[in-house]
Amino acid sequence: MVQLDDVFETLAGVRLDEVQAEDEAEVRAAANDADTWRWFTFRADGEHFDTQFWPNFLVHHRSAEEYHFIVRHQGKVVGATCFLAASDRHKRLEIGGTWYTKDARGGVVNPVCKLLLLDRAFAWGARRVEIKTDSQNARSRAAIEKLGGVFEGTLRNHMILHDGSQRHTVYYSIVPEEWLKIKAELKLRIDALSNQSA
Repeated sequence: MVQLDDVFETLAGVRLDEVQAEDEAEVRAAANDADTWRWFTFRADGEHFDTQFWPNFLVHHRSAEEYHFIVRHQGKVVGATCFLAASDRHKRLEIGGTWYTKDARGGVVNPVCKLLLLDRAFAWGARRVEIKTDSQNARSRAAIEKLGGVFEGTLRNHMILHDGSQRHTVYYSIVPEEWLKIKAELKLRIDALSNQSA
């Protein structure tokens, strides 16, 4: 499994921390927005935090296939992200379960998170990193494509969302041969976004 012995660096004020039970109050506050969960199979706002999100987030952290992180920007919890579906044998994993508060979207947070996670994944030896989203989630698709994810296709009727609606899932991937170019472009984006907010 992906090795996490080293702490993630803090970059542009963004830090990834392994989730801990004592983070509950901060994560609860960040997750308490129904709009955040529009495209998810679960919700974490209001009472859903206790029934659908937090217990699973803790239980599955550092399981055979998953590692869960909370995302902080300037010390404040602004979301979460995960390594999922990791396979030691096939050297592949997914970056997913990603959500951010409204004020953290569209800025430096997501590019930094993706840089840190992808760098760790490929250092581990990943031959494939998957990223997937709802086919109708235009914001997420645009972010993945801007990142450099290669579109691979759509799995029809793939999942059921928390409201009972059917989700068609689009898959993207990044492989090692693409990583150095993507990494360089991410660093340029992060520098530009950091300078804008300075």
